[in-house]
Amino acid sequence: MGGPPVSDVRVTDLYDTLPAQVCDRIDALGREHWRRGHAGVPRPADSWCPTRPLLLDADAYALVGAVADRAAGLVLDACLRRVSTAGELLDALSMARTQFPLLDPAEPLTERLLTSIRADVMVERGVPRVVELNIDGAIGGAIEADLVARQFQEVYSGAPGGQDPSGWPLRTPPSAVDAFFTELVSFLGLSEGDCLVVPVFREDGLDHLADLDDFISFLAPMAERGKAHGITVTGYPLDGLTLDDGRRLRAGEHVAHGVFRLFLPVEQAGAGLDALGGALRAGTARMYTPEATSPVSDKRVLAWIWEDLDLLDPADRDFVRRHVPYTVIAGAGALGRDRSSLVLKPGDGYGGAGVTLGRSVEREVWRERLVAAAASGDHVLQQVVDGDLVTFEFAHDTTGEIRSAAVPCVLGPMMYGRRLSGIYVRHAGPRPGDLINTHQGAASNSVLIVDSPTAGR
Repeated sequence: MGGPPVSDVRVTDLYDTLPAQVCDRIDALGREHWRRGHAGVPRPADSWCPTRPLLLDADAYALVGAVADRAAGLVLDACLRRVSTAGELLDALSMARTQFPLLDPAEPLTERLLTSIRADVMVERGVPRVVELNIDGAIGGAIEADLVARQFQEVYSGAPGGQDPSGWPLRTPPSAVDAFFTELVSFLGLSEGDCLVVPVFREDGLDHLADLDDFISFLAPMAERGKAHGITVTGYPLDGLTLDDGRRLRAGEHVAHGVFRLFLPVEQAGAGLDALGGALRAGTARMYTPEATSPVSDKRVLAWIWEDLDLLDPADRDFVRRHVPYTVIAGAGALGRDRSSLVLKPGDGYGGAGVTLGRSVEREVWRERLVAAAASGDHVLQQVVDGDLVTFEFAHDTTGEIRSAAVPCVLGPMMYGRRLSGIYVRHAGPRPGDLINTHQGAASNSVLIVDSPTAGR
C-alpha cells in the first residue's frame, strides 16, 4: 500500500458529529434491532452487545489499513535482516521446530507470506498504534466484520437488501470475506470447481468451536461466498481427514485441492493432521496459509524493529515512533522500570493468554512473572497504549437491558493481498476488564464509513 501513511489524519468515532436526526435514527433502530445487527455473530451467554457500529470517515478508515500494512512490511524487513527462511527464523527466535508440525523449514521469507494480516490497533489521542500483528490465514474477524456492518446497514435502510434513504451518510466497507476469497483463490492457484476444505476442530471456552456441527454452521456464509468465486467450500472434522492411495487429501467424499487452516497445528495432533501433512509434503494439496506465517507474527519481531531503529530511513523511524509502542524482549534489566506503564506478553501467545498488565497486579507478582519471562526469553515488554474511549449503548443478551458505557476499542483491519477490506472491532462492555479479547468476554463489532459528516448537532 505504499510508504508510511500521512500522519495528520485523526481516527475518531464520528457519532457526535452527525446531525441529530441521524443519531436519533441510529439510536432508535439500534435499541429495537440490535439482535438483527448481531445475527450470526458468536457471543457468550450473559453478554452485552453494542447497538451500533463504530463510525469512521474514509480517511481514518484508510489510515488504519495503511498503518497495519506498513507495520507488516517493517516486520518482514526485520526478519530478513537476520534470516532468509522459516526454519532459520525459528532458530533465531529459539522456537522448537516441533511446535510447527506443518512448517517447511526451507520456506523462503518473502512478501508472499503477508497475504493475510490483521493488526491489533489501538487509537491513542487519535493516532492508530499497532500493539500486535497477526500474519496468518487463521486470523478471525472477517465473517463478524461483514455481518455486523451489513446487518446494521440493513437495519438503518429499513429492509434486508434495501437501499439506504436519500442522503443517508453511512455505508459499508468492502466485504472482508470476498477479499479473503479473492486472495485465497489466487494464492492457492485454485481453478473453477476445485474443493477447499476447512478442517473444523473443538476448542474449549468458545461455544461456537465446541460443537463441530455448530462450527460448520458458523462457516456457512463463507461457503456461500465460495460459490461466487467458483469453488466448493466444505467444513469437515480435522480428525476425519484421510489420504487416499494417490496421497490426495480426502474429506469424506471430497478431494481437497486446497485447505483453509483455522487452527494451530501443534494443538491438534492426530491422524487427521498427519494426513494433511502428508498431502502437503506430496504436493497434492496446498494450504492457506503455510505455517511459516506464524513465527513472522511473533511479538518479539516488534522488538526487533525497535532494536533496528537506527538502520531505518527517517520516514520509517518516524513511523515506528508514532505507530508502534515501544517494545523490547523482556529481560531482568526491566525490573526497576515503572510497571504501571508496561504490559508483559508472551511472544507467540494469542487470545490474551499469559498477558499481564503491570498496573493490574501487585509488585511481587509482577516481579515473579518478569523474572520468569526473562529466563525463558520468549516474552516482550510493551509500553501500554491508553486507548481513546468511545461511548456506545449496549443491550444485554438475556434481559435486553440498555446501558451506556465509554470503552476503549481494538481495531482489526482485515488485510488480504495487502489491501484493506473491512475492520473487525472488539471492545469492552459495561462490565470493566483489563484485556479486550473475545476469549475473555469482549464484544465483537464492526465499522461503517461516514461519507459526509456534518459537524455540530
